[in-house]
Order: sequence, then structure tokens, then C-alpha cells
Amino acid sequence: MTTNLIDEIKAAEENAAKSVQEARSSAAGKLNQAVADAEKRVKGAKQATARQFREKVQTAESTAETKAHSMVAERESVAKAFHAKHKEKTAAAASWIAQEAMAKYGRG
Repeated sequence: MTTNLIDEIKAAEENAAKSVQEARSSAAGKLNQAVADAEKRVKGAKQATARQFREKVQTAESTAETKAHSMVAERESVAKAFHAKHKEKTAAAASWIAQEAMAKYGRG
């Protein structure tokens, strides 16, 4: 009986040791899987953030380019209007200056 009891205790200890080893192995596997999943999620989040940043930058650049073109077009129209408005005054002033120069210094 004593031998049976000792054998039963040893068998129970072996089973307990195997169970502990299996539990450790299972926990290590789950931990490794969790770490791999976390790294994958972090990588995905970084890529998504970089993609969103690029998209926002492209949108901002597009908007800025559109505004710049409209500003240039507006300034060009203002400059053309200014030129047209003062064109006659410039021609008259140039003619007057030429007449004064010829009157003062002669024709050559």
C-alpha cells in the first residue's frame, strides 16, 4: 500500500509538472502571439497615419495651388485694368517729354 501511495504521489507530481509545463508553454505561445498582434496593429496604425498625413498634405497643396492660381489671375486682371486705365496718360506724357526734349535740344 505504501508503495502504491508513493507511486500515486509520484504520478500526481509528474502530471502536475506536465500540466505546469504545458501551461507555461501555452502562456508563452499566447504571449508571443499577443506581442506579434500588437506589433502588427502598431505597424498598421503607423501606415494608416502616414497615409492620412500624405492625403492631408496633398489636399492642402491642391487647395493652396488653386488659391494661388486664382490670386495670380485676380492680380493680373487688376494689373491689366491699371495698365489700360493709365495707358493714355503714359502715351501723352511720353509725347510731351519728347516734344520738350526736341524743343530744348533740337532734332539731333
